[in-house]
Amino acid sequence: MIFMTGSTGFVGRALLRRLIERNETVRCLARNSGRRGLLKHPRLTWIEGDLLHPERFRAGMGEADTVIHLVGVLTPVGEGTFDSIHRQGTEAMVKMARDAGARRYLQMSALGTRPDARSRYHQTKWAAEEAVRGSGLAYTIFRPSVIFGAGDRFTNLFSRMIDLSPVLPLIGGGKNRLQPIWVENVVDYFAQALERGETAGKTYELGGPRVYSMEGLIDLLMKIKGKRRLKFSLPIGAARLQAALMESILPKPPLTRDQLLMLEEDNVVGDPAAAKDFSVKLASMEEILPGYLKSPAG
Repeated sequence: MIFMTGSTGFVGRALLRRLIERNETVRCLARNSGRRGLLKHPRLTWIEGDLLHPERFRAGMGEADTVIHLVGVLTPVGEGTFDSIHRQGTEAMVKMARDAGARRYLQMSALGTRPDARSRYHQTKWAAEEAVRGSGLAYTIFRPSVIFGAGDRFTNLFSRMIDLSPVLPLIGGGKNRLQPIWVENVVDYFAQALERGETAGKTYELGGPRVYSMEGLIDLLMKIKGKRRLKFSLPIGAARLQAALMESILPKPPLTRDQLLMLEEDNVVGDPAAAKDFSVKLASMEEILPGYLKSPAG
């Protein structure tokens, strides 16, 4: 039996569908187990709870032999800080996994995670990884680049900007590089890790088949949508001021200063181990994006 967090998220929903196809039995953590729209299946059990109060769902883990921990936040809100969700939440999960006697533990991290990271996001992701590495569990950690697919917050955000605005800002000139990976390919890695014991004790960087600059990615989206827009370079300093203002007035700002720190860095795979240890046929953005990016009529 598998216990999974982040089950209602973008990657979680895709992974649940794959696990059902594999006839796995899954207990899924959700803040509201009675929420409409949750995937229903005889092999799925929804457990109500959240990482801020792990004691409330501890019994729901049962005797899970596998734990998949996907939860993460890009924008902290209230008690849900980077530290409380990433580090403390992961520490609670590995303890419960040990107590349950889990034989396998899979952790979602993020590309760019490292001990000397500038952003608080990556710093706390590193602390979470350290908790996993010191857990004594047969773990595998995945660090994906930006994840795209139908329903994602990344390409759909830029798609809406292209639809609604005649001009598009390129933060820092849009020269930072990234290596987006399709959500179904991320799921491929998680599913294969369940069967490949030799991947235990390892951390894998995940990326798609192509590297893009941010400007190149915007150009690709415009080409797919058949639209042309003016682009202008927005200096990091100006973007930082805008982000600070949004943080001061919005409960969940669309851009934060911590996110800007990440945008100043490249987000590309440096370690090819995933390609050696897994057999995943990577799909490109050019193949996938036309299937779900739609432009309003006119």
